[in-house]
Amino acid sequence: MNFKRIFSLLLAVMMLSSCFLFGCDGTAKDTQQGTVGGFDPGDTADTSKIYDAPIRDLGGHEFLFSVKKTSSIQTASHEFYAEDLNGEKINDAVFTRNSQLMEKYNCVIKENQMKDPAANLKDPLLAGDYVCDYIYDATRNFPNLAVSNLLVDLSVLENINLKKAWYDQSTMPKINMGGKSFYVQGDGIIGDDKSAWIVYFNKELVSAFDSDLNLYQKVREGEWTLELMYQIMEGTKNDLNGDGAFTIGSDRFGLIAERATNWMFVNACNVTVSVIADDGSYTLPDSPKPELIDAWTALKPVLTSPYREVSSKIANYKNAMGTFYAGNAGILFEMGDVTFDYGVLPMPKLNKDQANYCTGVMASQFNSIVIPSTVNSANNDWAKNGFSSGAEQAAYFLEAYFYYSMNVLTPAFYDQVVLKQSIVDEDSREMIIIALEHKVFDFICTMNFGGMNLFATVGSENKNNIVGTDALYDTLVSEYESRVGAARTEFQAYLDGVAASGQ
Repeated sequence: MNFKRIFSLLLAVMMLSSCFLFGCDGTAKDTQQGTVGGFDPGDTADTSKIYDAPIRDLGGHEFLFSVKKTSSIQTASHEFYAEDLNGEKINDAVFTRNSQLMEKYNCVIKENQMKDPAANLKDPLLAGDYVCDYIYDATRNFPNLAVSNLLVDLSVLENINLKKAWYDQSTMPKINMGGKSFYVQGDGIIGDDKSAWIVYFNKELVSAFDSDLNLYQKVREGEWTLELMYQIMEGTKNDLNGDGAFTIGSDRFGLIAERATNWMFVNACNVTVSVIADDGSYTLPDSPKPELIDAWTALKPVLTSPYREVSSKIANYKNAMGTFYAGNAGILFEMGDVTFDYGVLPMPKLNKDQANYCTGVMASQFNSIVIPSTVNSANNDWAKNGFSSGAEQAAYFLEAYFYYSMNVLTPAFYDQVVLKQSIVDEDSREMIIIALEHKVFDFICTMNFGGMNLFATVGSENKNNIVGTDALYDTLVSEYESRVGAARTEFQAYLDGVAASGQ
């Protein structure tokens, strides 16, 4: 595949609207309406990529982003501010974007890092204090602010169009509901893409299994499936110390995947726990829906294989102690010191009949940008800049911010995370694009209403055991049924809180 084709794919993914194939089979009760804010059923994204808002002088306003501070390179938010050019692609893209915006709009972009922005800022927001223009944190940390009337509903603002190509049309309609839109994702941030799950594979081990096997081609032909992954796992594991047992750090496993990845494998089968209707409503049946049972049954050989290491030990994979590693795309930032030849794939399909490769997102790393309600503070400068509110000023700039990011930041992200492969393996770049085309998202599970994100405990005994046990794997139905009532109650409380909130 040539570079022009790859770049075309990169552009195409930004224009895709939601392409989910959720089923609604089975008897369900207590349908809970999650009508999406600013997203009418049947609407499609504006793929024109045209930004036609007039450039305005913002009078030197300082746009402050409060972002989560973390030492992990996988989750670090380094897409908002850069001190200077340093040759690193994302840093330089951020610096370039910010420089262009600050010059064109006569404003300043600053960043304030803190451990837990949503939690730390709640009290000053309740006090009515201006704290920042934007907050960036895990989406699951924002509902408490939303129901406390501390976030701006973007769907009623004139200066932002959430249907534009630079916003993520695959996830935003699933997280903005109750007729209101608080959470923004898309080209202005890379954390949402870094949280998506993909598969890393050791090319040398796969070649030893079958020298004629081209996994990239299998993906293109729609034949990268759970069955094929299982065959390769079984054929490449190795009891290196010969003691007859498989031990973490001593033997080579077919798959290294922490227990939270159980949920990502379910999503890869294009399955959610909730039933999500076209109108945006969520339903939790009394028992797991048939699609979930079918996927969980098909996943059992892979997830309970004695040759799956249940851990998050990327070091073991980097030491060639695993054929496959299932993890988030942010891990690509840590792969520069791998000595063997590796590649990247989307998560495997349930079977060949599944239409698309699907990707789940990790709740703790699935981030959004919100505008706090105190941006309307009377001591701010929005009035002299000609805006009707601080929210309108923040929305106006956010629109430009995401548009410029689409043209500068997003290409840099794809370039940097596949820097090694872009030199020796253009196919991996294509695979990442394919992986990110179809994100499967379940708001109820991501927010863990009623403990419904249950797959970290169902199927795996603890964080670093060798393999999930059959006894734990078979608790899906009972665990679901024990939590569904609480999940419905907590989700309804959220919807009620959103309905009662207002600017």
